[in-house]
Amino acid sequence: MSVSDIIIIDLTENIANKGVTTQFSGTFNLPSDLLSYPDSQLEYVIVDFDVTAVDDEIDLVGEIVCKVNGFCDKCLDKVSTSITLTFEQTFYKDVAPDEDCYIYENSLLDATKAICDEILLSMPTQLLCKDDCLGLCPKCGVNKNKQQCDCDTTRENAFSFLKNIKF
Repeated sequence: MSVSDIIIIDLTENIANKGVTTQFSGTFNLPSDLLSYPDSQLEYVIVDFDVTAVDDEIDLVGEIVCKVNGFCDKCLDKVSTSITLTFEQTFYKDVAPDEDCYIYENSLLDATKAICDEILLSMPTQLLCKDDCLGLCPKCGVNKNKQQCDCDTTRENAFSFLKNIKF
């Protein structure tokens, strides 16, 4: 299987048959700097879209699956996971109605920037090994997913003195 770093969709069939939906899918290498997770790597991206031409507009609807390798933000264990994002975008022929829109020229649509933008904006804010990760003990540093510790991690609320103020 060949893996590319640009996502180009040939629209010849869509333009000739307006309203008909075609499939587009593939595996791509996109830059890891799209991720906000420290020391993480975007191994690959799989896209799977329905492509439909409506007048001079092209609608892409589907999913982006990102294979991410990194470290859990709570417990620092290695993480290798797939994150699925929904994608729905309209592309305009030659001229975009505003600066936040994407264009295509002739019969080729370069979806790379739109997909990179979607990854930047839609990835979860934390990379976790599991949804209910307990993280590290703030006192002794033990991974609480793997073992218990006897540290007292309760602390007084920093604002508790306010309840004693008389008005």
